[in-house]
Amino acid sequence: MKNKNTKPIIINLTKTKIMKNKNTKPIIMNFKSFLLPILFFITTLSFAVNHTVNTQGMSFIPSSLSINVGDTVTFINTGGTHNVNGTLATFPSNPEGFGNSLASGWTFTHVFNFPGFYNYQCDPHLPGMVGNITVSSSANSIYDIVSNSTDHTTLKAAIDACSLDATLSGPGPFTLFAPTDAAFNALPAGTVPALLNDIPQLTSILLHHVVGDSVMSTMLSNNQIVTTLNGTDVVVTINSNGVFIDNAKVIVNDLIADNGVVHVIDVVLLPSTTGITDLKSEIKYQYLYSINMLGKKVSRDTMNQIIFDVYNNGDVIKRFVR
Repeated sequence: MKNKNTKPIIINLTKTKIMKNKNTKPIIMNFKSFLLPILFFITTLSFAVNHTVNTQGMSFIPSSLSINVGDTVTFINTGGTHNVNGTLATFPSNPEGFGNSLASGWTFTHVFNFPGFYNYQCDPHLPGMVGNITVSSSANSIYDIVSNSTDHTTLKAAIDACSLDATLSGPGPFTLFAPTDAAFNALPAGTVPALLNDIPQLTSILLHHVVGDSVMSTMLSNNQIVTTLNGTDVVVTINSNGVFIDNAKVIVNDLIADNGVVHVIDVVLLPSTTGITDLKSEIKYQYLYSINMLGKKVSRDTMNQIIFDVYNNGDVIKRFVR
């Protein structure tokens, strides 16, 4: 949910530097930490695929093909004298050139690394022996990883609410420490709804989870201080219990994206600022409104009188505001 009264937030995407502890050896991840990212990619991401095109008489079969970036196409000459001509000299609008020489009984393979529309032909058998290939981009940004995860629905909703989806789909590079749904559920009651109604505060918290560089697990070291896009710091701790970012444990590491890397954590990171400190102490139950001694609703910041803050659990906190 977006706050209609909130102005768009402009984010400085200048890379932030990462301070490393030079005396600390790289992390050696245990088998479980190594295996989990592999299982994640096996179940959620698409791998490169090999496609086959055969010559059949005076035709390429299939003559039209749709593939993804990184896929391979193997052309097989099943009989006769043919070639595959998709060169830039013949088709200058192709994103890249490919082809082989005129011969018989050949197999020709090409990996398509650039998206776009490709034409090709068999030179001696025109106009009938032609084909085309459409190559689609198989984007896998940090935002895509979050969106495709069933354990990060709250994080996705928060990113969308703050209009950070374009940022985390952008060129980067970024590192995202991604709290799970369970991490958000562990926050005090009313925290998430209140944050969704306070977009600047929520944006600050989300940017406290993002680093302006691609930081793999092997680049982390004990007592390392990492500066986030929020301008705040998090501290890395490595001990016999695992790897921690502040008080959050890394439960899945090194989910590699096109524009960086994601590390899954089990606790929501909160910046140590006045606003967030107030959030942790006051939003345990959601604030509703304030009244004065006469029972009239007044601004929470009303000066020089006693006011009562009312919360959704029935608590009333008396304050004297000078």
